[in-house]
Amino acid sequence: MNQNVVIILASESPRRRELLQQAGLEFQVITSDIDEKTNETAPEKVVLELSDMKCKAVADIFIRKTPKNDSMDVYNMLIPEDGGILVISADTVVAYEGTILGKPKDSAEAKKYLMMLSGNTHEVYTGVNCRYLTYSYYLEKMIEADSFGFYSKTFVKMYPFDEYEALDYIATGEPMDKAGAYGIQGIGSRLVESINGDYNNVVGLPLSQLIKELSEREYITYN
Repeated sequence: MNQNVVIILASESPRRRELLQQAGLEFQVITSDIDEKTNETAPEKVVLELSDMKCKAVADIFIRKTPKNDSMDVYNMLIPEDGGILVISADTVVAYEGTILGKPKDSAEAKKYLMMLSGNTHEVYTGVNCRYLTYSYYLEKMIEADSFGFYSKTFVKMYPFDEYEALDYIATGEPMDKAGAYGIQGIGSRLVESINGDYNNVVGLPLSQLIKELSEREYITYN
């Protein structure tokens, strides 16, 4: 596989980093501090809007040639003429009966979420956005030349469990930074009976679909 762009992952998620690494992609992580708020209510629209907000914020760093807060000039750390820059971002939510379950604010909310999911089937949505930047010699700066986005949906069925099992899981600390208060790739896997759809989408990035999109646009190619 040939990578024809410099990839920037606009996410601090270690799970998304691991998935990109598993795919054999080389990338750097750059994030921005934005207020992740949306007026959308449909899960698929929520993830796409929040993901694109993160993608645009990081792309703008290169377009404006703005140094990051730690004084590292992210614009100069790359060769802009070398195939351009592709910023990739993602956002994941859990939804049950039309209600979006984000990261729990405390143990009580984590328990509430888990008991809602116990014995039931819910959906996990991940929105992915990409913005391609290339160098304009006429403008003497980076410009956006392409952008696209998509979302993936996976159904997850949980085993029935009681509040004591939920509290035991919460005590591990794992649910506190996970949408829906569980991590399918960790201890939370013991709560999951089955899934219908892309497993990696539940982890936080629909990797197969992303690779397909990158290949179709020739951001990656195969010999």
